Amino acid sequence: MNPRVTAAIVGVLTLGLGLAGLLYPTRVMGLLGFTIVNASQAAAALGEVRAVYGGLFVVIGVYTLLAAMRPAVPRARILFIGLMWLGVCGGRLLGASIDGNPGLFGWLYAAIELLMGGSLVATALLARGPVVAPATVAPATPS
Repeated sequence: MNPRVTAAIVGVLTLGLGLAGLLYPTRVMGLLGFTIVNASQAAAALGEVRAVYGGLFVVIGVYTLLAAMRPAVPRARILFIGLMWLGVCGGRLLGASIDGNPGLFGWLYAAIELLMGGSLVATALLARGPVVAPATVAPATPS
């Protein structure tokens, strides 16, 4: 698949997840199987969901979309975002090995994270050009 399209698809999906976390934190909590145990801590719990699943994912999604505009130049950025997704997947798999079976949705989320991270890493490694764009040096001005 075209690296630009791959990065754009992952960016849109990540941005959508982030917007859902910002705008509908209780639904995201329900989707993840979380609940608010202590009513006095509801604002803190919702704030945490908005911060991590909302704000962080919005920035990652926008950053991925910006990188998708010129995937050959920001390969290191796309690689970094892909590795972040793979890190999330790795953390989930470590939790499964320590804590036990996460259930159907836990395995589904791990597969989605692996797919999104793996596709970005493949995009970064298969795109043309250097991983890091060479620095340009401005000509010296006469004094």
